[in-house]
Amino acid sequence: MKLRNIHIIMLVLLLLSCSKDKEFGEVNTENTNYIFGKGVFIVNEGNYSNGNGSVSFYNFYTNKIYNGIFDAVNKRPIGDVPVSIEIINGLVYILVNNSGKIEVVNPDNFKSVKTISGFTSPRFILPINNTKAYVSDLRSNYISVLDLQTNTITKQIYCGKSTDRMLKYNNKVFVCNWSEYYVKAPNNTVQVIDCDLDMLIDSVKVGKEPNSMVLDKQNRLWVLSSGGYNNEEIPELNCVNTTSLQVEKKILFASKYLSPVSLCTNQSRDSLWFINNHIFCMCINDNQLPAVPLIYKKNRLFYSMEIYAPNSELYISDAIDYNQNGYVYRFTRNGSVIDSLRAGIIPGYFCFTK
Repeated sequence: MKLRNIHIIMLVLLLLSCSKDKEFGEVNTENTNYIFGKGVFIVNEGNYSNGNGSVSFYNFYTNKIYNGIFDAVNKRPIGDVPVSIEIINGLVYILVNNSGKIEVVNPDNFKSVKTISGFTSPRFILPINNTKAYVSDLRSNYISVLDLQTNTITKQIYCGKSTDRMLKYNNKVFVCNWSEYYVKAPNNTVQVIDCDLDMLIDSVKVGKEPNSMVLDKQNRLWVLSSGGYNNEEIPELNCVNTTSLQVEKKILFASKYLSPVSLCTNQSRDSLWFINNHIFCMCINDNQLPAVPLIYKKNRLFYSMEIYAPNSELYISDAIDYNQNGYVYRFTRNGSVIDSLRAGIIPGYFCFTK
């Protein structure tokens, strides 16, 4: 994702914040009395090297957001730049990028049960089965294989590139090579790993800086690429045949100065959503990008998005200025706003409970 530097006068920020509260009603910012249940975890990245990231939880039944739950329960900061979170085998795994660790917590009370170290800069975790998971890494050219029974690293898979988002289909794991900053290797590929053999077997050339991917109802892989940190290339949306590994569609954006992110799909997997300043939606059968946004950004800075499959609600974060606590907006699939929630600094990753 390209760095977006925004300098906003504090008075304007205050007015915008007040405007949002007035438009969407009272915003709950509780950070105590965490109640687990059906809902969504929100990872707030915080500022690099400041250690001010956090985890929030929005409970669907209480209709409240509980902020800073790890720090409040464990009486210590979670670390520097938490970036993703997953629920695996009844435990919550929080990947803390710049601290080089994974915090494992009990979801019922959010107490830490283990801190897994040994990573360089972990980004995302993908369960392969009940006993094994992969962990991608920004600063390493390896993917770590994690034993989920002991929560220890058992081996590493050499990729020769920085690794990021991952997606499993049958016995293949598709891996975005998102960055070339720390590992000096081309970042315009999706690598393919045989997860039975824990071995890199192939790669697919896509656009520069692939940041997100989904499977459609035909089990084709859609990959969204931003074009590079410094706007080096035109952003692309590629559709890849998961059997032949051939690119079946290559759709270019209008300018290299755009920065599309957060590719999502709905429960029926027949539509695609993404952020490109605004929110856009398209059919998987389309051969060109939509011209008109589904949701206009207005005064917001859309940062990340996820779709809650059962009712196709859109959860979209607003980083505001990357310094103050951001918002999470809930929209219907048709683009009508439901409400807003005040989360932590730079709300980025969403993980829904089952």
